[in-house]
Amino acid sequence: MAHGILQYPFAEPTRLDVDPRYKDIRKQGVVRVQLPFGEPSWLITSAADAKIAYDFRKFSRTEGLTHAIPGLHNTENIKISSLLLNMDPPEHTRIRQLAAGAFSPDRIKALGAWAQGMVDELLDAFERQGAGADFIAMYAHKFPVLVLAGILGIPSDKAFEFKKWIDISSDASSTPEMKLDAREKTLTFIRALIAERREKSTDDLLSVLINARDEGDKFEEDELVSLAMALWHGGFKTTLWQLGTTVFTLMSHPELWRDIKQNPDNMNAALNELWRWIPSFKPGRAFGFWAKEDVTFSNGQVVKKGDHVLIEFAIVNRDNDIWPDADTIDFHRVKPAQHFSFTGGAHACVGQHLARLQIRLTIESLLRRFPNLELAIPAEDVQFDPDSFMRGILHLPLKW
Repeated sequence: MAHGILQYPFAEPTRLDVDPRYKDIRKQGVVRVQLPFGEPSWLITSAADAKIAYDFRKFSRTEGLTHAIPGLHNTENIKISSLLLNMDPPEHTRIRQLAAGAFSPDRIKALGAWAQGMVDELLDAFERQGAGADFIAMYAHKFPVLVLAGILGIPSDKAFEFKKWIDISSDASSTPEMKLDAREKTLTFIRALIAERREKSTDDLLSVLINARDEGDKFEEDELVSLAMALWHGGFKTTLWQLGTTVFTLMSHPELWRDIKQNPDNMNAALNELWRWIPSFKPGRAFGFWAKEDVTFSNGQVVKKGDHVLIEFAIVNRDNDIWPDADTIDFHRVKPAQHFSFTGGAHACVGQHLARLQIRLTIESLLRRFPNLELAIPAEDVQFDPDSFMRGILHLPLKW
């Protein structure tokens, strides 16, 4: 198996399962795989190899603009050089730093009271709905949208219309024509917002970025548009689905819910362990990198210059060499290693502190308001979204 090219992914996951074949593959080191589209790739499933591949000095995203991108779908239409996702340092660093300042731990901490107000309003409506209220529809689909809209200065009456276009452009069930149309509508909307801010500046991240563009001359107009789009694209869908799977995991493991009720001071460690354990992305959806030189991985396999590597960080997070008994959720690990759920290296998630804040406020508020919270239907009846790029839950009815 180590010498051939494996067809990948092996199977479509249905819930939060992890294919047992990954354990055998991890023992072999990096292996060659072929996704439905694009050129072959090297599959990375261990923490040691992930650290090698996240070294931007040896691996590139920009290189992918000249390659057939490996993936589950044809993604030739996202070969756009001004997208932050497709940049390498120093260009990537220059633009990323402009957004990173706005998403720094101190700035995000200062948003706590404001975000808590949204949590309380949404949970008030959730509580009024009564037993059987759908956490996904009434909370997870709304909270991240409202938070990002407030930070970016998107009018609240437009935020959910904007969300629909992002849904269309990221869902597997959308046709290429639908995705292209949604992208054009998104770009038109962002450009209109930028024009409005230039007429009348406001106290939001978009105005900060516009000033950096117009007064500081720190990036091009296309880069400004792409950065605003990337912050929205990457900020709400991932948090939406992670909110759902986090609450589902706690509800389907009642002993974990009891644990955090009894040990509230251990909240950060508990959430980090959940983020490590939950396989948030489906296989083949994580983006990869191209080698800028010949690179030797842990099993002695040399990945040649120009080859693609795919880091399945949801699988990397189950590496027993780093997290003993990695398939078990343990809120009380001693000095646990940092997980890869927010990826790594230069492309580590710029909004991870905001995502952490939203999920922590949500779980703390649920614990405080609904200490006896539980699933309103059997765990096996909870439906996962077949079209999402993440392990997304369609409906999560709860009772208390």
